[in-house]
Amino acid sequence: MKTNHFNDVSLFQYILFISQVQIGIGIITLPSDLADVASTDGWISILLGWVIANVISILIIQIMKRHPDETIFDLLLRYFGRWIGVLCSILFILYSIFVFTVTLFAAIHITQTWVLPQTANYFLMLLFIIPKHMLAQKSIRMLGRYAEFVGLSMIFMLPLFFIAMREGHWIHLLPVIKEGWLPIMKGVKTTILSFLGFELAFILYPFLQKKQHATAGILIANTITMLTYLLVTIACYVQFNPYQIGTYIWPTLDMFETVEFPFVERIEVIFAAFYLFIISTSGIPYYFTASFGVSQLLRLKDHKKVVLILSCCYVVLSFFYNPTYYQVITIQNWGGHVGMYISYLFPIFFLLYVMVAERFQMRLSK
Repeated sequence: MKTNHFNDVSLFQYILFISQVQIGIGIITLPSDLADVASTDGWISILLGWVIANVISILIIQIMKRHPDETIFDLLLRYFGRWIGVLCSILFILYSIFVFTVTLFAAIHITQTWVLPQTANYFLMLLFIIPKHMLAQKSIRMLGRYAEFVGLSMIFMLPLFFIAMREGHWIHLLPVIKEGWLPIMKGVKTTILSFLGFELAFILYPFLQKKQHATAGILIANTITMLTYLLVTIACYVQFNPYQIGTYIWPTLDMFETVEFPFVERIEVIFAAFYLFIISTSGIPYYFTASFGVSQLLRLKDHKKVVLILSCCYVVLSFFYNPTYYQVITIQNWGGHVGMYISYLFPIFFLLYVMVAERFQMRLSK
């Protein structure tokens, strides 16, 4: 629950907060994932996934409007009672920890592959967990400012995609809907998982300064994510032929290997290094959400001690566990299935439950 006005976030921070969370891993893996199921028609799946994400986002805002100063953890206790509410809150916390873990290990693996191949896993864990710890223990306003900084900085990287497309072949996109609508619809599942992040409106809404613009803000955030995914996906599709794109693990990084400047080499390494800031904005909000949720359940004064305990656990874990890329992908797939229930199905059933509960209370009051 919001405690003072110093925790407020502006509408602009709210928009960038959500869009930065969504972009995350998808910006370097989505083109290949879509090509596996929808070939070069995957860009159509992005548009359809954007529509679905917008519908669910509107439902979330409709839920939050009923009690504008309460987060999801307060609402679960209000509508489901103590025991079921606490259980649902724990599930939401575990989901947040799981998503943060996926982004953390993905960032470490990408760094080991593209930037620091000889560096030990536990050193990289310290390198990543310290700044994430420092940000996660701050207020929601600080996270909004960080998302604002990274979002504006990302604008300077966008011209690289247009430069990469200059050497591409637009004929790779033709014919449109070459294999029918079934592969495109299968690609929608992959796309909607890449839009995960709008569910954090359950946490952000009470801190938003101008709540009357919450719906417009989340739709703008989804649109920014959609346009970014379209740019990245189309750039990869015109650069690689339809049979080649599916063979790359990180097609976005591989695409930049073809970009050359007379004054700089290895553009893909520079982009990979900058990408670490992007993926941090995808993971840190979930880290904050998990620690904030634990502090709410335990009625702690703040969530700093929870963040400290979690950070120590990750450092200890790094000495015993160093997942391979395929293990990271497996974990990510599990997280996708869980995210499907938490982000897409839960808001639908929760809103229906809230509406039924409100009507039942109205009948009792008459």
